[in-house]
Amino acid sequence: MSFTSAEFEFAEPFLGSHAVAAGAVTERTLRSPLFTRLFRNVYVASTVAVTHVLRCRAAALLAPADAVLTGCSAAAVRGADLVGVQAPVEFVLPERLLFALQNGVHIRRTSRGRIDSEPWRGIRLASSTRLAFDILTNTKLHRSLPKVVGYLDALLRAGAVDASTLADFLIGRREGGIARARQALRLADPRSESIPESELRVWLSVAGLEPDLQVPVIDERGAFVGRLDLAFPAHKLAVEYDGDWHRDGDQPQRDRARRQAMRALGWRFVIVTKAELYETPKAVVAAVRAALSRESAA
Repeated sequence: MSFTSAEFEFAEPFLGSHAVAAGAVTERTLRSPLFTRLFRNVYVASTVAVTHVLRCRAAALLAPADAVLTGCSAAAVRGADLVGVQAPVEFVLPERLLFALQNGVHIRRTSRGRIDSEPWRGIRLASSTRLAFDILTNTKLHRSLPKVVGYLDALLRAGAVDASTLADFLIGRREGGIARARQALRLADPRSESIPESELRVWLSVAGLEPDLQVPVIDERGAFVGRLDLAFPAHKLAVEYDGDWHRDGDQPQRDRARRQAMRALGWRFVIVTKAELYETPKAVVAAVRAALSRESAA
């Protein structure tokens, strides 16, 4: 079998045992550089780019028919990329349904009746409301409250989830994580333009600091100077997240020019880096609180 034929025949995930039984490949070939192993007994041609959606399609080959792809995995299939390639593929299953554990697959079980879903690749795909519910309530994946609010903000911003429908879905439910889900929905705001910005906002909000979002800055002539993602207008304090993209191309120069123009109008800045947000979020909150206190004392 040549590399070209392998690429053509195995561009979709397949069960290695079935391919060997059919004589399409040998076990030795499966272990060669021609193929990428996605899960135990599931492979794809090595020329195929591995994405989270591809891993979802691979995991579907292992799942029982009533398994429901949900959470961030279902969101990816529906067009909302919230997590990285190697994030666990998330399933929710009826309580008594068997599904052998696999590395890279996360299984959650429910005893509460029908799971809102539709057929997908031989299994089932959670509805937009159900996948949002599972994102918000699943605490076993160790995602923080700010993180899941960030995911919900992204889904709301994209129009993939309706807030009122989700609120109705939560009424009367008592599953684990439901209190967090209700809190996350209260904190959600689709005006946030990125997940890290949402996380930063939530860290501040749960600490009792309530920044405004998307605050326009106008100079004394009435000209638009720029927009602040998070700000405390009464204190003229802006809190900005500088992600990796802020170091690309001419973006650093543009950031400096914009902030210089705003500082000339009396605005102050707390700049938060990726490392600070994800490693020391409480220190970030303390820095913002201190900046607000300094202005109040002035």
